[in-house]
Amino acid sequence: MQKILEIAKKNIYVHYKDMTSIKNNISFKSNPIINATSFIEDRILLNKALLDGTTDVSVVLNTNNKYERNERIRRFAVAWGVAFLTPLITLPLTNRLAMKYVAKLTPKLSSKNSNLIELSNKFLKDKCAIKEGIEKLSKDKKTDYSDIIKKCDGDYEKLRRKLVDAKMSVLSFDFLFTSATLGSIGFINRFITRKKTGRSGFSAEFNMADKASVEQRAEKYKKTEKLRNAIFIPSVILLGLLPLIIRKGLNSKGKTADFIKKYADKFDYNDGIFMKRLPFLLMTLVADIGIILSSRNKTEVKDNAVRLSASQAAFFGGDIIIGSTLAVLSDRIFKTQLLDKECNKNWINKIIPPIKPIRNLKGKDKAIAAGLFWVNMCALFTIMGVGIPKMLNKMIKKDVDKDVKSSKT
Repeated sequence: MQKILEIAKKNIYVHYKDMTSIKNNISFKSNPIINATSFIEDRILLNKALLDGTTDVSVVLNTNNKYERNERIRRFAVAWGVAFLTPLITLPLTNRLAMKYVAKLTPKLSSKNSNLIELSNKFLKDKCAIKEGIEKLSKDKKTDYSDIIKKCDGDYEKLRRKLVDAKMSVLSFDFLFTSATLGSIGFINRFITRKKTGRSGFSAEFNMADKASVEQRAEKYKKTEKLRNAIFIPSVILLGLLPLIIRKGLNSKGKTADFIKKYADKFDYNDGIFMKRLPFLLMTLVADIGIILSSRNKTEVKDNAVRLSASQAAFFGGDIIIGSTLAVLSDRIFKTQLLDKECNKNWINKIIPPIKPIRNLKGKDKAIAAGLFWVNMCALFTIMGVGIPKMLNKMIKKDVDKDVKSSKT
């Protein structure tokens, strides 16, 4: 164990020593707040962690009793633990393990050129593309990859396939580890609360009715616990198999393969460690399945479904809608140029005009865009951290009162 920790520590240091992209993205000598905002905007995991961190405090403060509070704290602690563990320890280490043992392209875990795994999937469609990508990455990272190329005898097709294998193994592991960990917390909470209290019902209801009434409301769902536990496992496995489909598409020809190659870069990692929006959405959807399946009665199903749906909608669509609306207003009122008028004119962009990333803006536009980013985050916090918890507490009380009343008549 001590050896593993030493390797992890060493790899984290080497990885971050090489991460020149972060240094380039944040220059704290000029406009540190604006540049930090741009950095957060570009990285979906940091973006969501920041929003969750603020809303989690409010959600905990709006719990109904200590048992629900403890469950919420455990859930958030696991989520935050995974949020920091994955990009800071797990992925830097698995990237290096994949390059050494899956691709067999590096002699040591500490090899500096292990960062070749950060090469975008868009450069892995053929041997010509990978050659171009390696030249570009070599300049960006100031790293010499000639040893890796020599290891493949100068065969870029062989190198491409090895990199595809390495990258997809990392993605598969990340999908399995993260979705299984986040999705299982509901089952863990259910087990711990039952052991401590001897009660099987939804913890939020414990002070709303007597023990017998709460247990009666959970009776139906208690009978299907094993079945619901079993349903969650295949959903995690199916997600873990998705990288194999991407791998096959990158290594094949045909219409399906061309489609996969066109969108494969959506599954890249920013800086090799921060998951992008689409894979993050898929991962959280599978985790949400586990949380809903762990519910102890119909009211907790509704509670989880509303919280999770609202979170997904707010973060994977709501933030875009709010950001676009604010950008439209800014362009009209402050005469800025925040809307991306050169984007592809598809039907979605016609309904929700896309905005330019903060990193691509300058001067007044960049400053205003950074400010609007935080306005957007505050709006999401108000909805997720205040409005929804209060609404759901009223719903839970109403459901309990209705069932208790009907049982007495």
